[in-house]
Amino acid sequence: MRYWVEKAIEECWIKVIDVSVDDKFSKAAEVAGLHKAEIAVVYYAYKKNGINALLDDDAARVFARGLGVKVRGSLGLLIEGLKEGLISYSEAVKGLDDLSKVTYLSSDVYKLVLKKIEKWK
Repeated sequence: MRYWVEKAIEECWIKVIDVSVDDKFSKAAEVAGLHKAEIAVVYYAYKKNGINALLDDDAARVFARGLGVKVRGSLGLLIEGLKEGLISYSEAVKGLDDLSKVTYLSSDVYKLVLKKIEKWK
């Protein structure tokens, strides 16, 4: 999966930036269970209204959505990359398999995402 993220960064599909987070915001996010990187992602998306936050952690997603931040996860990014022609069908399937090795995906979620990927075969 690391390769896909690096590819998305190189092709400017994912933007990596340094973010200075307000202390009050940071403390509230920590209480909600977010980690430093998640806090920075949510803060940036919150301040730059309309930016999607790439988050997979449930607590981070709930916190972000509570602020009105649009959220996209790794699986959604994988499907979007396929739809946009940034990755091939076989790369999408491999990405799904790679993700399933590093994070828990229920069999239902795996099958659902695979079904969506197969629509773009």
